Amino acid sequence: MADLQFEEEQYEVPAAVARKPSWLSGLVIRTGLAQDEAGAQKVLLIVLALTIVAILAMNLFSGGSSVPPPAPSITGAPAA
Repeated sequence: MADLQFEEEQYEVPAAVARKPSWLSGLVIRTGLAQDEAGAQKVLLIVLALTIVAILAMNLFSGGSSVPPPAPSITGAPAA
């Protein structure tokens, strides 16, 4: 029973599956900011990170007051 041997079928996987880059990645490649899809993805991630940082900076350093103005007092108002 120890002499059993199995021959498994060998499957070949294509080295590279031809995949068309997404529209946004293709745009980055066409503008020359990246050479391939991996580079385009890196460029897009950097742009996303910079956008998030810019939005946070605008919200934190906008200079606006978070305290609303006081409500007008009605205790000493003249009768109309």
